[in-house]
Amino acid sequence: MFSLLVRQYDSVGELIRALEKTYVINAKTKSDVAEMWVGLSQIRALLPVQMSQEEEELMRERLWKLVNNHTFFQHPDLIRVLRIHENVMAVMINTLGRRSQAQSDASVQAQAAEGEPSAKEKDTSHEMVVACCRFLCYFCRTGRQNQKAMFEHFDFLLENSNILLSRPSLRGSTPLDVSYSSLMENTELALALREHYLEKIAIYLSRCGLQSNSELIEKGYPDLGWDPVEGERYLDFLRFCVWVNGGERRGECKFGYKASDSEAGMFRASVERGRRGTFEGYS
Repeated sequence: MFSLLVRQYDSVGELIRALEKTYVINAKTKSDVAEMWVGLSQIRALLPVQMSQEEEELMRERLWKLVNNHTFFQHPDLIRVLRIHENVMAVMINTLGRRSQAQSDASVQAQAAEGEPSAKEKDTSHEMVVACCRFLCYFCRTGRQNQKAMFEHFDFLLENSNILLSRPSLRGSTPLDVSYSSLMENTELALALREHYLEKIAIYLSRCGLQSNSELIEKGYPDLGWDPVEGERYLDFLRFCVWVNGGERRGECKFGYKASDSEAGMFRASVERGRRGTFEGYS
């Protein structure tokens, strides 16, 4: 009874709070929004269950339909407010978790039953990861705020950035592609990168020369003795990071870099000359 009385006298306040969560669309896009809502409902219904191959196929189909929906690019803020990217990230995290578990179980079974033939189930986890990454890459391209929303998952994306890089046809559909799509052409986010992120990429890059690309060899390409595909992808990532002569950037400066002790004198001199208006470029 008390809550009803409060609502009766707080009707205007309820409307104000509701308007803060209201998103207005044109009547012409009503069918697109309805279709998007159906797809989103199906995706969220599959989140808590362990999907079969048929359900995974349905999930991939729904993700692609969401990307092709007019609402996806016309209303990027709506996609972010509905937290669809969080649902897709949850799907990818679950898929990678099951994949690692299946690989560990398979290795244990192989050791336990050496020499015995076993039925090998088809692994479709990479197809799900590709579908999720493709969706998230398009999501990042729809706006800077969406890039910022994906940047919150940067740690996880880098941890799994070495997945599917050996396949040239999957460019734009891997966790590494999502990670640099989240900061591409966005100086604010690129400057938010920490040193340990770049060190991790450098470590991955150093491992690319340790083995050949088996898929290129199977297709008849000559063995170069190292994997050029993965290395190229990591270099693509580094292209979108901010570097000034290899120096560490200053935290309070957007485009400068932190001077070392040996360079401090030159840095102070350049600042002083700039104040006097007599700054001349130096190489």
